[in-house]
Amino acid sequence: MGIAFDGGEGGCAAMGALQTPTALYARRNGRDRHAPKKVRCADGGGWPRARGLPSIGRGGKRRTRADNTMTMPATRLLTVALGALAATGLRAQFAEPFDSQTSADVTILQETDTTVDFVDYSNMTVGSTPWSIPEAPRQLAGSLPTRGVLVKVNVTQGFAAAVNIVAGATPITFGGRYRLSFDAWINVPLPVPGGSTEQLLWGVGVDSFAPIEARHNRGAGTAGIWGWLAGDNGYSSEDAVINDGDVAQGLLGDLVTGQGVPFNEAFDSNSLGGPNGCAANTWTRVDIDVDANGTRVYFNGVQFFDLPTAPLPGFAMIGYEDPFSSLGTAPDGQWCLLDNFLVTVPNGCGTLGTAVAQGTPTGGELLIGSAPPALSAPLTLRLRGGPPSFVAFLAAGVPAPFTINVPLGPGCSVDAEIVTMDAVVSMATDSLGSSQFTLTLPDSPVYCGAQLGLQIVWLDLSNPSCLFQVTNGLTTTFGS
Repeated sequence: MGIAFDGGEGGCAAMGALQTPTALYARRNGRDRHAPKKVRCADGGGWPRARGLPSIGRGGKRRTRADNTMTMPATRLLTVALGALAATGLRAQFAEPFDSQTSADVTILQETDTTVDFVDYSNMTVGSTPWSIPEAPRQLAGSLPTRGVLVKVNVTQGFAAAVNIVAGATPITFGGRYRLSFDAWINVPLPVPGGSTEQLLWGVGVDSFAPIEARHNRGAGTAGIWGWLAGDNGYSSEDAVINDGDVAQGLLGDLVTGQGVPFNEAFDSNSLGGPNGCAANTWTRVDIDVDANGTRVYFNGVQFFDLPTAPLPGFAMIGYEDPFSSLGTAPDGQWCLLDNFLVTVPNGCGTLGTAVAQGTPTGGELLIGSAPPALSAPLTLRLRGGPPSFVAFLAAGVPAPFTINVPLGPGCSVDAEIVTMDAVVSMATDSLGSSQFTLTLPDSPVYCGAQLGLQIVWLDLSNPSCLFQVTNGLTTTFGS
């Protein structure tokens, strides 16, 4: 099912204007067959219209909204590969969208004074307060939108408490190469101080009996490799931690000299007013990579830990904890949402994927927003520092071997980091100029080593003599 490009006001025509320099470059290099074909699109412009291929949306789900519409001409092997991204679902050993409590394939381990509720988080009430949270970034294909679990801990009693959610109603054992992924929203009440420090939990190679994996149980027999990320950066030295059983193996505190960097790279802002980025009041993409080389931890695509120890075969866990005994003064605003609990097995290549930046952005940055590209796993592309509350366009194609300066007019040029534009996604940005787009890489070793070049462009209406702003390019190489 093809869909026409709909990039917002003037979007199709604006992107079409970039075809000519790209086509000229292709012809100059004897590759006229690689020049983009002009096909009329929905608003009458010249950008290619999709032909006979599914659209690509978050989680591979069909979308037609302006914030994630993709169009592609069916002309090249790369384009065929892009079609496979949409057509092929995840090869997951486990996938739980939390659509309903009756269908959920999980084991929920709760300590005293905790609650776990299956909710539609676009329209929910906590205590007496209504909330509407936007859809999580990596919605699983075929799942209901804005469904997840709402977790509250240390609700009334003033004791540290936690919840572990283990993959499988009969817990599933994972070993060898696999990736644990999920999305988490840690809500912290405003204004500060209205809450206490609480944190998301993750674990690989864990068990399913007491003591459950949580900071306040460390030292009492916790198992596997597990850790946490505090929502408010509320510790002095352990806002993010990785443990092997009862022993801490790595600690990061945003206020420790030299340790604020990953927090600022992973999080675009701090809604609480702190000096470094934090996970509070926004969706965080969590990826835990396990293989023979060890265990790597990513938040929003930024690597926080690389532990050269792999867990023994065991269970996969996500969760939430209040590690302290104090109670916040605004309990309606202190909770966590968990969604899109996924374990994938990206085998077949024998090498890890990569994402390499090229060129100098004139505006915002294009970053990888998940763990490195792996077959059968979700891949998130992230725009940071783009146009606030506007629309930008993610272009995908053959990566350029070097930066190509493309003149657009007197005193105006852009640096191109791709030599074809085989697909385009429109991305609505937030008030900070941030946006993200997630697709699913195909489940076939034929794509091992395949490369996809990416770059984001948008119109700078304040500069009519040179309308286009571009990010750096990103060359992704598919691995496993």
